[in-house]
Amino acid sequence: EINIILNGADKRRQTELKSEDGRKEKLYVYYDGETVSGRVSINLKPGKKLEHQGIKIEFIGQIELYFDRGNHHEFTSLVKELSRPGELVSNVNYDFEFVQVEKPYETYSGTNVRLRYYLKVTVCKRITDITKDMD
Repeated sequence: EINIILNGADKRRQTELKSEDGRKEKLYVYYDGETVSGRVSINLKPGKKLEHQGIKIEFIGQIELYFDRGNHHEFTSLVKELSRPGELVSNVNYDFEFVQVEKPYETYSGTNVRLRYYLKVTVCKRITDITKDMD
């Protein structure tokens, strides 16, 4: 299991945004030039181990056109390597920080388009990667 915990999340302002399926989501508010930081925790099932080809976190700014689902335009992409290839035998935590991130547009969700910023953690594996996203 992968969890992303943002620094100062308990004090950060949140806003509600309607998702495409009509549900309301609470998202944290970050402004242009603010630092996005926190911790990634990877929890293994007892007695299990996880062999991986590296672990990374990305900060992505993306525009999605609803009528062209397969085509996403990424206008911001920052990557931090959290771990080199190896094997996890117990639960681990990795701190991350994206300093003074440029966010040129506001998050938006309309009838035809969605603009979003999100964090994506990827545990690279031989066959299929394990990912976790957080808007």
